[in-house]
Amino acid sequence: MDAENNSFDADRKRFWIWTAGMLMGLLVLAAVVWFGWPHYRHFKEHRTQAQAQAFLAKGDYRNALLSARQTLLLNPFNAPACLVMATLADISHNPAAVDYLRRIVQTQPTVDNKLLLASTALRYQGPPFALTREILDELAATAADHATNLASYHVVAANLALNLGRMAEAESHFAAAARLDPTNQLYELNLAVVRLGMTNETMVVPSRAALENLRTDPKLGPPTLRALVTDRLLHRDLAAANEYSTQLLASAQSTLADRLQFLGILRQSKSGDFSASLKSVQQQAATNAPAVMEVASWMQASDLVAEDIQWLTNLPAGLQDRPLVRLALANAWLQQADWKSLRDFTSKGNWEDLEFLRLALVSRAWSQLGASQVAESNWGAAVSEAGTRYSALTTLLDLAQRWRLPREQRDLLERIFENFPREHWVQQAWEQMCLADGDTAGLNRLYARLFSLFPENTGFKNNLAFTCLLLKTNLPDASRWAAEVYAGRTNDSVAASTYALALHLQGRTKDGLAVMSRLDSRQLQQPDAALYYGVLLAASGATNEAVPFLNIARAKTQWLPEEKRLFSAAGGE
Repeated sequence: MDAENNSFDADRKRFWIWTAGMLMGLLVLAAVVWFGWPHYRHFKEHRTQAQAQAFLAKGDYRNALLSARQTLLLNPFNAPACLVMATLADISHNPAAVDYLRRIVQTQPTVDNKLLLASTALRYQGPPFALTREILDELAATAADHATNLASYHVVAANLALNLGRMAEAESHFAAAARLDPTNQLYELNLAVVRLGMTNETMVVPSRAALENLRTDPKLGPPTLRALVTDRLLHRDLAAANEYSTQLLASAQSTLADRLQFLGILRQSKSGDFSASLKSVQQQAATNAPAVMEVASWMQASDLVAEDIQWLTNLPAGLQDRPLVRLALANAWLQQADWKSLRDFTSKGNWEDLEFLRLALVSRAWSQLGASQVAESNWGAAVSEAGTRYSALTTLLDLAQRWRLPREQRDLLERIFENFPREHWVQQAWEQMCLADGDTAGLNRLYARLFSLFPENTGFKNNLAFTCLLLKTNLPDASRWAAEVYAGRTNDSVAASTYALALHLQGRTKDGLAVMSRLDSRQLQQPDAALYYGVLLAASGATNEAVPFLNIARAKTQWLPEEKRLFSAAGGE
Protein backbone atom coordinates (compact mmCIF):
# COMPACT_ATOMS: atom_id res chain seq x y z
CA MET A 1 0.00 0.00 0.00
CA ASP A 2 2.81 2.33 0.92
CA ALA A 3 4.49 1.49 -2.36
CA GLU A 4 1.30 2.31 -4.28
CA ASN A 5 0.95 5.60 -2.40
CA ASN A 6 4.57 6.48 -3.06
CA SER A 7 4.08 5.72 -6.75
CA PHE A 8 0.92 7.82 -6.87
CA ASP A 9 2.67 10.76 -5.17
CA ALA A 10 5.58 10.47 -7.61
CA ASP A 11 3.24 10.50 -10.62
CA ARG A 12 1.36 13.47 -9.25
CA LYS A 13 4.64 15.30 -8.63
CA ARG A 14 5.79 14.58 -12.19
CA PHE A 15 2.42 15.79 -13.50
CA TRP A 16 2.67 19.09 -11.67
CA ILE A 17 6.26 19.54 -12.73
CA TRP A 18 5.26 18.85 -16.34
CA THR A 19 2.26 21.23 -16.05
CA ALA A 20 4.40 23.96 -14.52
CA GLY A 21 6.96 23.46 -17.27
CA MET A 22 4.28 23.73 -19.95
CA LEU A 23 2.88 26.89 -18.36
CA MET A 24 6.34 28.39 -18.15
CA GLY A 25 6.98 27.48 -21.77
CA LEU A 26 3.71 29.07 -22.85
CA LEU A 27 4.54 32.20 -20.87
CA VAL A 28 7.97 32.38 -22.46
CA LEU A 29 6.43 31.82 -25.89
CA ALA A 30 3.83 34.54 -25.24
CA ALA A 31 6.55 36.90 -24.11
CA VAL A 32 8.60 36.15 -27.21
CA VAL A 33 5.57 36.76 -29.42
CA TRP A 34 4.50 39.87 -27.51
CA PHE A 35 7.90 41.52 -27.37
CA GLY A 36 9.48 39.92 -30.39
CA TRP A 37 6.73 40.54 -32.98
CA PRO A 38 7.38 44.30 -33.32
CA HIS A 39 11.09 43.58 -33.81
CA TYR A 40 10.31 40.89 -36.38
CA ARG A 41 7.84 43.19 -38.11
CA HIS A 42 10.47 45.95 -38.16
CA PHE A 43 13.08 43.51 -39.48
CA LYS A 44 10.72 42.25 -42.21
CA GLU A 45 9.76 45.80 -43.23
CA HIS A 46 13.38 46.82 -43.67
CA ARG A 47 14.30 43.59 -45.43
CA THR A 48 11.52 43.90 -48.02
CA GLN A 49 12.30 47.61 -48.39
CA ALA A 50 15.95 46.83 -49.13
CA GLN A 51 14.88 44.14 -51.59
CA ALA A 52 12.56 46.58 -53.38
CA GLN A 53 15.36 49.11 -53.73
CA ALA A 54 17.80 46.45 -54.98
CA PHE A 55 15.32 45.06 -57.53
CA LEU A 56 14.60 48.57 -58.80
CA ALA A 57 18.31 49.30 -59.20
CA LYS A 58 18.67 46.11 -61.29
CA GLY A 59 15.67 47.03 -63.46
CA ASP A 60 13.62 44.11 -62.12
CA TYR A 61 10.42 46.12 -61.89
CA ARG A 62 8.11 43.19 -61.19
CA ASN A 63 9.94 42.06 -58.06
CA ALA A 64 10.56 45.67 -57.01
CA LEU A 65 6.81 46.19 -57.11
CA LEU A 66 6.06 43.04 -55.11
CA SER A 67 8.67 43.85 -52.46
CA ALA A 68 7.57 47.48 -52.13
CA ARG A 69 3.95 46.41 -51.74
CA GLN A 70 4.93 43.94 -48.98
CA THR A 71 6.75 46.76 -47.21
CA LEU A 72 3.79 49.12 -47.45
CA LEU A 73 1.47 46.46 -46.02
CA LEU A 74 3.66 46.56 -42.91
CA ASN A 75 4.08 50.36 -42.94
CA PRO A 76 2.10 52.41 -45.49
CA PHE A 77 4.37 55.41 -44.89
CA ASN A 78 7.74 53.70 -45.37
CA ALA A 79 9.47 56.46 -47.35
CA PRO A 80 11.97 54.36 -49.38
CA ALA A 81 9.19 51.93 -50.40
CA CYS A 82 6.94 54.86 -51.33
CA LEU A 83 9.76 56.22 -53.47
CA VAL A 84 10.11 52.86 -55.22
CA MET A 85 6.37 52.82 -55.91
CA ALA A 86 6.47 56.43 -57.13
CA THR A 87 9.36 55.61 -59.46
CA LEU A 88 7.56 52.55 -60.86
CA ALA A 89 4.35 54.53 -61.31
CA ASP A 90 6.27 57.27 -63.10
CA ILE A 91 7.86 54.73 -65.43
CA SER A 92 4.36 53.51 -66.26
CA HIS A 93 3.05 57.08 -66.75
CA ASN A 94 0.70 56.45 -63.82
CA PRO A 95 -0.49 59.52 -61.85
CA ALA A 96 -0.31 57.39 -58.68
CA ALA A 97 3.30 58.60 -58.53
CA VAL A 98 1.90 61.80 -57.01
CA ASP A 99 0.12 59.84 -54.25
CA TYR A 100 3.25 58.04 -53.11
CA LEU A 101 5.30 61.24 -53.09
CA ARG A 102 2.58 62.95 -51.05
CA ARG A 103 2.95 60.19 -48.45
CA ILE A 104 6.68 60.86 -48.29
CA VAL A 105 6.11 64.57 -47.80
CA GLN A 106 3.62 63.82 -45.00
CA THR A 107 6.23 61.96 -42.97
CA GLN A 108 9.38 63.72 -44.24
CA PRO A 109 8.39 67.28 -45.24
CA THR A 110 11.86 68.31 -46.37
CA VAL A 111 12.42 70.91 -49.07
CA ASP A 112 13.91 68.27 -51.39
CA ASN A 113 10.89 65.99 -50.99
CA LYS A 114 8.48 68.87 -51.58
CA LEU A 115 10.35 69.89 -54.73
CA LEU A 116 10.29 66.30 -55.99
CA LEU A 117 6.52 66.23 -55.49
CA ALA A 118 6.15 69.61 -57.21
CA SER A 119 8.23 68.46 -60.18
CA THR A 120 6.29 65.19 -60.53
CA ALA A 121 2.89 66.90 -60.21
CA LEU A 122 3.91 69.11 -63.12
CA ARG A 123 3.88 66.04 -65.37
CA TYR A 124 0.49 64.72 -64.28
CA GLN A 125 -1.67 67.78 -63.70
CA GLY A 126 -2.89 70.13 -66.38
CA PRO A 127 -2.74 73.94 -66.40
CA PRO A 128 -2.60 75.91 -64.18
CA PHE A 129 -0.63 73.14 -62.40
CA ALA A 130 -2.17 74.03 -59.04
CA LEU A 131 -0.26 71.62 -56.79
CA THR A 132 3.13 72.63 -58.17
CA ARG A 133 2.28 76.32 -57.87
CA GLU A 134 1.04 75.84 -54.31
CA ILE A 135 4.20 74.02 -53.18
CA LEU A 136 6.47 76.64 -54.74
CA ASP A 137 4.48 79.49 -53.18
CA GLU A 138 4.56 77.77 -49.79
CA LEU A 139 8.32 77.24 -49.97
CA ALA A 140 8.92 80.81 -51.08
CA ALA A 141 6.84 82.13 -48.18
CA THR A 142 8.59 79.97 -45.56
CA ALA A 143 11.73 81.88 -44.73
CA ALA A 144 13.04 79.09 -42.48
CA ASP A 145 13.36 76.74 -45.46
CA HIS A 146 15.48 79.16 -47.54
CA ALA A 147 14.13 77.30 -50.56
CA THR A 148 14.57 80.26 -52.87
CA ASN A 149 18.31 80.04 -52.20
CA LEU A 150 18.38 76.57 -53.77
CA ALA A 151 19.09 76.04 -57.45
CA SER A 152 16.68 73.09 -57.45
CA TYR A 153 13.81 75.38 -56.41
CA HIS A 154 14.43 77.67 -59.36
CA VAL A 155 14.67 74.74 -61.79
CA VAL A 156 11.17 73.54 -60.80
CA ALA A 157 9.87 77.11 -60.96
CA ALA A 158 11.44 77.54 -64.41
CA ASN A 159 9.82 74.34 -65.68
CA LEU A 160 6.46 75.52 -64.36
CA ALA A 161 6.93 78.82 -66.21
CA LEU A 162 7.85 76.97 -69.40
CA ASN A 163 4.69 74.87 -69.16
CA LEU A 164 2.67 78.06 -68.81
CA GLY A 165 4.45 79.72 -71.75
CA ARG A 166 6.12 82.37 -69.59
CA MET A 167 9.54 82.51 -71.22
CA ALA A 168 10.84 85.60 -69.42
CA GLU A 169 9.94 84.09 -66.04
CA ALA A 170 11.62 80.80 -66.98
CA GLU A 171 14.74 82.67 -68.09
CA SER A 172 14.86 84.52 -64.76
CA HIS A 173 14.63 81.28 -62.74
CA PHE A 174 17.25 79.44 -64.80
CA ALA A 175 19.54 82.46 -64.43
CA ALA A 176 19.04 82.29 -60.65
CA ALA A 177 19.83 78.55 -60.65
CA ALA A 178 23.03 79.14 -62.63
CA ARG A 179 24.03 81.94 -60.27
CA LEU A 180 23.41 79.81 -57.16
CA ASP A 181 25.32 76.81 -58.50
CA PRO A 182 27.87 78.08 -61.05
CA THR A 183 29.64 74.72 -61.20
CA ASN A 184 26.60 72.97 -62.70
CA GLN A 185 26.83 73.44 -66.46
CA LEU A 186 23.37 71.98 -66.94
CA TYR A 187 21.85 75.19 -65.54
CA GLU A 188 23.85 77.25 -68.02
CA LEU A 189 22.63 74.92 -70.74
CA ASN A 190 19.00 75.37 -69.68
CA LEU A 191 19.49 79.13 -69.63
CA ALA A 192 20.93 79.08 -73.14
CA VAL A 193 18.05 76.91 -74.36
CA VAL A 194 15.43 79.29 -73.00
CA ARG A 195 17.21 82.32 -74.45
CA LEU A 196 17.37 80.53 -77.78
CA GLY A 197 13.58 80.60 -77.89
CA MET A 198 13.30 84.31 -77.10
CA THR A 199 12.85 87.10 -79.63
CA ASN A 200 15.79 89.19 -78.42
CA GLU A 201 18.55 88.55 -80.98
CA THR A 202 21.22 89.85 -78.59
CA MET A 203 20.44 86.77 -76.47
CA VAL A 204 19.70 84.30 -79.27
CA VAL A 205 23.00 84.59 -81.15
CA PRO A 206 25.37 83.96 -78.19
CA SER A 207 23.04 81.24 -76.89
CA ARG A 208 23.16 79.37 -80.18
CA ALA A 209 26.97 79.71 -80.27
CA ALA A 210 27.20 78.38 -76.69
CA LEU A 211 25.06 75.36 -77.62
CA GLU A 212 27.18 74.64 -80.68
CA ASN A 213 30.23 74.50 -78.43
CA LEU A 214 28.53 72.12 -76.02
CA ARG A 215 27.07 69.61 -78.49
CA THR A 216 30.22 67.46 -78.52
CA ASP A 217 30.53 67.43 -74.73
CA PRO A 218 30.34 63.80 -73.43
CA LYS A 219 27.82 64.67 -70.70
CA LEU A 220 26.00 67.72 -72.02
CA GLY A 221 26.05 66.74 -75.69
CA PRO A 222 22.70 64.88 -75.76
CA PRO A 223 20.60 67.57 -74.01
CA THR A 224 22.34 70.22 -76.12
CA LEU A 225 21.51 68.37 -79.33
CA ARG A 226 17.89 68.02 -78.18
CA ALA A 227 17.69 71.78 -77.74
CA LEU A 228 19.24 72.40 -81.16
CA VAL A 229 16.82 69.96 -82.81
CA THR A 230 13.86 71.72 -81.20
CA ASP A 231 15.22 75.12 -82.20
CA ARG A 232 15.65 74.10 -85.85
CA LEU A 233 12.17 72.57 -85.95
CA LEU A 234 10.70 75.83 -84.63
CA HIS A 235 12.47 77.62 -87.48
CA ARG A 236 11.31 74.99 -90.02
CA ASP A 237 14.92 74.13 -90.82
CA LEU A 238 14.33 70.40 -91.39
CA ALA A 239 17.76 69.73 -92.88
CA ALA A 240 19.61 71.04 -89.81
CA ALA A 241 17.11 69.36 -87.47
CA ASN A 242 17.74 66.05 -89.27
CA GLU A 243 21.49 66.47 -88.92
CA TYR A 244 21.36 67.24 -85.20
CA SER A 245 18.85 64.46 -84.58
CA THR A 246 21.04 61.92 -86.41
CA GLN A 247 23.96 62.90 -84.19
CA LEU A 248 21.76 62.52 -81.11
CA LEU A 249 20.60 59.03 -82.08
CA ALA A 250 24.22 57.96 -82.41
CA SER A 251 24.66 58.64 -78.69
CA ALA A 252 24.24 55.86 -76.14
CA GLN A 253 22.16 58.35 -74.12
CA SER A 254 19.47 58.72 -76.77
CA THR A 255 15.94 57.83 -75.72
CA LEU A 256 12.71 56.62 -77.24
CA ALA A 257 11.51 60.23 -77.25
CA ASP A 258 14.55 61.14 -79.38
CA ARG A 259 13.70 58.40 -81.86
CA LEU A 260 10.10 59.59 -82.04
CA GLN A 261 11.25 63.15 -82.67
CA PHE A 262 13.43 61.87 -85.53
CA LEU A 263 10.37 60.12 -86.93
CA GLY A 264 8.57 63.44 -86.86
CA ILE A 265 11.39 65.03 -88.87
CA LEU A 266 11.27 62.24 -91.45
CA ARG A 267 7.51 62.61 -91.74
CA GLN A 268 7.62 66.39 -92.14
CA SER A 269 10.30 66.11 -94.81
CA LYS A 270 8.27 63.35 -96.54
CA SER A 271 11.23 61.01 -96.41
CA GLY A 272 10.88 57.57 -97.96
CA ASP A 273 12.56 56.17 -94.85
CA PHE A 274 9.63 57.11 -92.60
CA SER A 275 7.58 53.90 -92.83
CA ALA A 276 10.55 51.59 -92.24
CA SER A 277 11.78 53.76 -89.37
CA LEU A 278 8.31 53.78 -87.76
CA LYS A 279 8.12 50.00 -88.02
CA SER A 280 11.56 49.68 -86.43
CA VAL A 281 10.55 51.92 -83.50
CA GLN A 282 7.31 49.97 -83.05
CA GLN A 283 9.18 46.68 -82.94
CA GLN A 284 11.62 48.00 -80.34
CA ALA A 285 8.80 49.40 -78.23
CA ALA A 286 6.67 46.25 -78.31
CA THR A 287 8.46 44.78 -75.33
CA ASN A 288 6.92 46.78 -72.50
CA ALA A 289 3.71 48.69 -71.88
CA PRO A 290 5.20 52.15 -71.05
CA ALA A 291 7.09 52.19 -74.35
CA VAL A 292 3.96 51.15 -76.25
CA MET A 293 2.06 53.97 -74.56
CA GLU A 294 4.74 56.49 -75.53
CA VAL A 295 4.75 55.44 -79.19
CA ALA A 296 0.94 55.32 -79.31
CA SER A 297 0.68 58.81 -77.81
CA TRP A 298 3.13 60.14 -80.42
CA MET A 299 1.20 58.51 -83.26
CA GLN A 300 -2.09 59.94 -82.00
CA ALA A 301 -0.56 63.42 -81.69
CA SER A 302 0.82 63.02 -85.23
CA ASP A 303 -2.63 62.26 -86.72
CA LEU A 304 -1.73 58.61 -87.28
CA VAL A 305 -4.67 57.33 -85.23
CA ALA A 306 -5.88 54.68 -87.70
CA GLU A 307 -2.33 53.31 -88.05
CA ASP A 308 -1.97 53.40 -84.26
CA ILE A 309 -5.13 51.34 -83.76
CA GLN A 310 -3.95 48.79 -86.31
CA TRP A 311 -0.60 48.47 -84.54
CA LEU A 312 -2.07 48.25 -81.03
CA THR A 313 -4.63 45.61 -82.00
CA ASN A 314 -1.91 43.41 -83.48
CA LEU A 315 0.39 43.42 -80.46
CA PRO A 316 0.90 40.13 -78.57
CA ALA A 317 -2.17 39.24 -76.50
CA GLY A 318 -0.27 39.42 -73.21
CA LEU A 319 0.85 42.94 -73.96
CA GLN A 320 -2.59 44.04 -75.18
CA ASP A 321 -4.04 43.03 -71.81
CA ARG A 322 -1.79 45.44 -69.91
CA PRO A 323 -3.83 48.37 -68.53
CA LEU A 324 -1.49 50.98 -69.98
CA VAL A 325 -1.79 49.48 -73.47
CA ARG A 326 -5.56 49.25 -73.13
CA LEU A 327 -5.60 52.91 -72.12
CA ALA A 328 -3.55 53.78 -75.21
CA LEU A 329 -6.08 52.04 -77.47
CA ALA A 330 -9.01 53.65 -75.65
CA ASN A 331 -7.39 57.06 -76.19
CA ALA A 332 -7.24 56.30 -79.91
CA TRP A 333 -10.98 55.50 -80.05
CA LEU A 334 -11.59 58.64 -78.01
CA GLN A 335 -9.58 60.80 -80.41
CA GLN A 336 -11.45 59.35 -83.37
CA ALA A 337 -14.77 59.98 -81.59
CA ASP A 338 -15.64 56.35 -82.34
CA TRP A 339 -18.01 56.11 -79.40
CA LYS A 340 -19.33 52.60 -80.14
CA SER A 341 -15.84 51.12 -80.34
CA LEU A 342 -14.83 53.00 -77.20
CA ARG A 343 -17.93 51.76 -75.37
CA ASP A 344 -17.46 48.14 -76.43
CA PHE A 345 -13.74 48.17 -75.66
CA THR A 346 -13.94 49.80 -72.23
CA SER A 347 -17.04 47.93 -71.06
CA LYS A 348 -15.04 44.83 -70.21
CA GLY A 349 -11.87 43.92 -68.38
CA ASN A 350 -10.15 45.39 -65.36
CA TRP A 351 -7.45 48.02 -65.57
CA GLU A 352 -6.10 47.52 -62.05
CA ASP A 353 -4.89 50.88 -60.69
CA LEU A 354 -6.37 52.61 -63.74
CA GLU A 355 -9.83 51.07 -63.32
CA PHE A 356 -11.27 54.49 -62.49
CA LEU A 357 -10.13 55.69 -65.93
CA ARG A 358 -11.80 52.75 -67.66
CA LEU A 359 -15.10 53.61 -65.99
CA ALA A 360 -14.72 57.29 -66.86
CA LEU A 361 -14.18 56.39 -70.52
CA VAL A 362 -17.22 54.08 -70.47
CA SER A 363 -19.19 57.03 -69.12
CA ARG A 364 -17.90 59.31 -71.86
CA ALA A 365 -18.84 56.84 -74.59
CA TRP A 366 -22.38 56.33 -73.26
CA SER A 367 -22.80 60.08 -72.83
CA GLN A 368 -21.92 60.73 -76.46
CA LEU A 369 -24.26 57.93 -77.52
CA GLY A 370 -27.15 59.65 -75.76
CA ALA A 371 -27.56 57.28 -72.79
CA SER A 372 -27.21 59.89 -70.05
CA GLN A 373 -28.38 57.69 -67.17
CA VAL A 374 -25.89 54.93 -68.01
CA ALA A 375 -23.20 57.59 -68.39
CA GLU A 376 -24.00 59.03 -64.96
CA SER A 377 -23.96 55.59 -63.38
CA ASN A 378 -20.53 54.80 -64.80
CA TRP A 379 -19.16 58.21 -63.84
CA GLY A 380 -20.33 57.60 -60.29
CA ALA A 381 -18.59 54.22 -60.36
CA ALA A 382 -15.40 55.92 -61.59
CA VAL A 383 -15.48 58.38 -58.69
CA SER A 384 -16.13 55.54 -56.23
CA GLU A 385 -13.23 53.57 -57.68
CA ALA A 386 -10.97 56.60 -57.29
CA GLY A 387 -11.83 56.53 -53.59
CA THR A 388 -9.61 58.89 -51.65
CA ARG A 389 -6.63 58.70 -54.01
CA TYR A 390 -5.50 62.24 -54.70
CA SER A 391 -4.07 61.49 -58.15
CA ALA A 392 -7.15 59.57 -59.30
CA LEU A 393 -9.54 62.29 -58.13
CA THR A 394 -7.52 65.09 -59.72
CA THR A 395 -7.23 63.09 -62.96
CA LEU A 396 -11.02 62.77 -63.05
CA LEU A 397 -11.28 66.49 -62.34
CA ASP A 398 -9.06 67.20 -65.35
CA LEU A 399 -11.30 64.99 -67.50
CA ALA A 400 -14.44 66.71 -66.21
CA GLN A 401 -12.94 70.07 -67.13
CA ARG A 402 -11.85 68.85 -70.56
CA TRP A 403 -15.24 67.27 -71.27
CA ARG A 404 -17.09 70.33 -69.93
CA LEU A 405 -18.97 68.61 -67.13
CA PRO A 406 -19.62 71.45 -64.64
CA ARG A 407 -21.71 69.44 -62.18
CA GLU A 408 -19.12 66.66 -62.08
CA GLN A 409 -16.37 69.25 -61.59
CA ARG A 410 -18.15 70.67 -58.56
CA ASP A 411 -18.78 67.26 -57.04
CA LEU A 412 -15.13 66.30 -57.50
CA LEU A 413 -13.86 69.56 -56.04
CA GLU A 414 -16.05 69.03 -52.99
CA ARG A 415 -14.85 65.43 -52.66
CA ILE A 416 -11.19 66.42 -53.04
CA PHE A 417 -11.70 69.17 -50.48
CA GLU A 418 -13.33 66.79 -48.00
CA ASN A 419 -10.34 64.46 -48.24
CA PHE A 420 -7.60 67.07 -48.65
CA PRO A 421 -8.95 70.23 -46.99
CA ARG A 422 -5.52 71.80 -46.57
CA GLU A 423 -4.93 72.02 -50.32
CA HIS A 424 -5.24 75.76 -51.00
CA TRP A 425 -5.81 75.32 -54.71
CA VAL A 426 -8.86 73.15 -53.99
CA GLN A 427 -10.25 75.76 -51.60
CA GLN A 428 -9.78 78.48 -54.22
CA ALA A 429 -11.19 76.42 -57.09
CA TRP A 430 -14.31 75.45 -55.11
CA GLU A 431 -14.77 79.04 -53.96
CA GLN A 432 -14.49 80.39 -57.52
CA MET A 433 -16.90 77.79 -58.87
CA CYS A 434 -19.49 78.55 -56.16
CA LEU A 435 -19.15 82.27 -56.81
CA ALA A 436 -19.58 81.75 -60.56
CA ASP A 437 -22.66 79.57 -59.95
CA GLY A 438 -24.13 81.85 -57.29
CA ASP A 439 -24.09 78.96 -54.83
CA THR A 440 -24.14 80.67 -51.44
CA ALA A 441 -24.94 77.40 -49.64
CA GLY A 442 -21.88 75.76 -51.21
CA LEU A 443 -19.71 78.66 -50.05
CA ASN A 444 -21.19 78.34 -46.58
CA ARG A 445 -20.23 74.65 -46.41
CA LEU A 446 -16.73 75.48 -47.63
CA TYR A 447 -16.17 78.21 -45.05
CA ALA A 448 -17.68 76.14 -42.24
CA ARG A 449 -15.19 73.36 -42.93
CA LEU A 450 -12.28 75.77 -43.23
CA PHE A 451 -13.22 77.55 -40.01
CA SER A 452 -13.41 74.20 -38.18
CA LEU A 453 -9.89 73.39 -39.41
CA PHE A 454 -8.41 76.86 -38.93
CA PRO A 455 -10.37 78.55 -36.11
CA GLU A 456 -7.76 81.29 -35.77
CA ASN A 457 -8.15 82.40 -39.39
CA THR A 458 -10.29 85.55 -39.22
CA GLY A 459 -10.84 85.52 -43.00
CA PHE A 460 -12.59 82.14 -42.87
CA LYS A 461 -14.49 83.22 -39.77
CA ASN A 462 -15.72 86.39 -41.47
CA ASN A 463 -16.72 84.53 -44.66
CA LEU A 464 -18.64 81.93 -42.67
CA ALA A 465 -20.47 84.68 -40.77
CA PHE A 466 -21.19 86.54 -44.02
CA THR A 467 -22.69 83.55 -45.85
CA CYS A 468 -24.76 82.62 -42.78
CA LEU A 469 -26.14 86.16 -42.70
CA LEU A 470 -27.01 86.05 -46.40
CA LEU A 471 -28.73 82.68 -45.96
CA LYS A 472 -30.32 83.83 -42.68
CA THR A 473 -29.16 80.68 -40.94
CA ASN A 474 -27.40 80.27 -37.60
CA LEU A 475 -27.83 84.02 -37.07
CA PRO A 476 -26.80 84.25 -33.37
CA ASP A 477 -23.43 82.62 -34.03
CA ALA A 478 -22.99 84.54 -37.28
CA SER A 479 -23.59 87.86 -35.50
CA ARG A 480 -21.13 86.93 -32.75
CA TRP A 481 -18.45 85.88 -35.27
CA ALA A 482 -18.94 89.09 -37.25
CA ALA A 483 -18.55 91.18 -34.08
CA GLU A 484 -15.41 89.29 -33.03
CA VAL A 485 -13.76 89.72 -36.42
CA TYR A 486 -14.67 93.40 -36.60
CA ALA A 487 -13.26 94.03 -33.11
CA GLY A 488 -9.83 93.12 -34.41
CA ARG A 489 -10.19 94.68 -37.88
CA THR A 490 -12.12 97.93 -37.49
CA ASN A 491 -10.44 99.51 -40.52
CA ASP A 492 -11.16 96.55 -42.80
CA SER A 493 -14.04 97.26 -45.20
CA VAL A 494 -14.86 93.53 -45.57
CA ALA A 495 -15.13 92.97 -41.81
CA ALA A 496 -17.06 96.23 -41.42
CA SER A 497 -19.56 95.28 -44.15
CA THR A 498 -20.19 91.87 -42.56
CA TYR A 499 -20.66 93.35 -39.10
CA ALA A 500 -22.90 96.13 -40.44
CA LEU A 501 -25.08 93.54 -42.19
CA ALA A 502 -25.31 91.54 -38.93
CA LEU A 503 -26.44 94.67 -37.05
CA HIS A 504 -28.97 95.47 -39.78
CA LEU A 505 -30.50 91.97 -39.54
CA GLN A 506 -30.81 92.48 -35.76
CA GLY A 507 -32.84 95.65 -36.38
CA ARG A 508 -29.88 97.88 -35.49
CA THR A 509 -29.49 99.56 -38.88
CA LYS A 510 -28.30 102.88 -37.41
CA ASP A 511 -25.53 101.09 -35.54
CA GLY A 512 -24.59 99.38 -38.79
CA LEU A 513 -24.44 102.72 -40.58
CA ALA A 514 -22.20 104.05 -37.83
CA VAL A 515 -19.80 101.15 -38.46
CA MET A 516 -19.74 101.82 -42.22
CA SER A 517 -19.33 105.58 -41.80
CA ARG A 518 -16.06 105.03 -39.95
CA LEU A 519 -14.52 103.77 -43.20
CA ASP A 520 -12.73 106.36 -45.32
CA SER A 521 -14.19 107.57 -48.62
CA ARG A 522 -11.75 105.47 -50.66
CA GLN A 523 -12.95 102.28 -48.99
CA LEU A 524 -16.60 103.21 -49.51
CA GLN A 525 -15.91 103.59 -53.23
CA GLN A 526 -15.25 99.85 -53.46
CA PRO A 527 -18.31 97.99 -54.90
CA ASP A 528 -18.63 95.50 -52.02
CA ALA A 529 -18.58 98.13 -49.27
CA ALA A 530 -20.70 100.50 -51.39
CA LEU A 531 -23.43 97.86 -51.74
CA TYR A 532 -23.88 97.40 -48.00
CA TYR A 533 -23.59 101.10 -47.23
CA GLY A 534 -26.25 101.78 -49.88
CA VAL A 535 -28.49 98.98 -48.60
CA LEU A 536 -28.33 100.29 -45.02
CA LEU A 537 -28.85 103.89 -46.10
CA ALA A 538 -31.94 102.90 -48.11
CA ALA A 539 -33.26 100.83 -45.18
CA SER A 540 -32.89 103.83 -42.87
CA GLY A 541 -34.93 106.00 -45.26
CA ALA A 542 -31.98 107.90 -46.76
CA THR A 543 -32.79 106.75 -50.28
CA ASN A 544 -31.22 109.75 -52.05
CA GLU A 545 -27.95 109.30 -50.19
CA ALA A 546 -28.02 105.58 -51.07
CA VAL A 547 -28.19 106.13 -54.86
CA PRO A 548 -24.50 107.01 -55.50
CA PHE A 549 -23.34 103.97 -53.54
CA LEU A 550 -25.78 101.64 -55.27
CA ASN A 551 -24.52 102.99 -58.61
CA ILE A 552 -20.98 102.09 -57.58
CA ALA A 553 -22.16 98.60 -56.64
CA ARG A 554 -23.82 98.24 -60.04
CA ALA A 555 -20.33 98.22 -61.64
CA LYS A 556 -19.68 94.78 -60.19
CA THR A 557 -21.21 92.03 -62.31
CA GLN A 558 -20.78 89.00 -60.05
CA TRP A 559 -23.03 89.08 -57.00
CA LEU A 560 -24.52 86.22 -55.06
CA PRO A 561 -28.32 85.79 -55.46
CA GLU A 562 -29.01 87.03 -51.92
CA GLU A 563 -26.90 90.13 -52.58
CA LYS A 564 -28.85 90.82 -55.78
CA ARG A 565 -32.07 90.69 -53.76
CA LEU A 566 -30.64 93.16 -51.23
CA PHE A 567 -29.64 95.43 -54.10
CA SER A 568 -33.10 95.27 -55.67
CA ALA A 569 -34.87 95.82 -52.35
CA ALA A 570 -32.76 98.95 -51.80
CA GLY A 571 -33.98 100.36 -55.13
CA GLY A 572 -30.91 99.48 -57.13
CA GLU A 573 -33.01 97.97 -59.94
